[in-house]
Amino acid sequence: MLTLDQRFKRLGFNVGISYQVFIKDLSRSTSLVVEGRRKTGYPTYRYSFYKVTYLPDGAKAREKIYAENESASRVLRQVTSFLDFLERSEASGK
Repeated sequence: MLTLDQRFKRLGFNVGISYQVFIKDLSRSTSLVVEGRRKTGYPTYRYSFYKVTYLPDGAKAREKIYAENESASRVLRQVTSFLDFLERSEASGK
């Protein structure tokens, strides 16, 4: 069975902090980010998934949140679905 870190690596993410931060660059200024943190009332990490875009000077220009306070399995499904959508969009645009 694969660990969460291994699953995100297979999806092209870099592991920032094991089980807590995963980042995939879509372009020079845009990244997908998955962040996990401990929340009261939950025995495991809860995850947020979002896309962030930065200006050339490093300031955050935009943030689009796709999931908040989700289990690891649910956020993995959402990330996989989002990446499939991006692939389909790129394929139909060519």
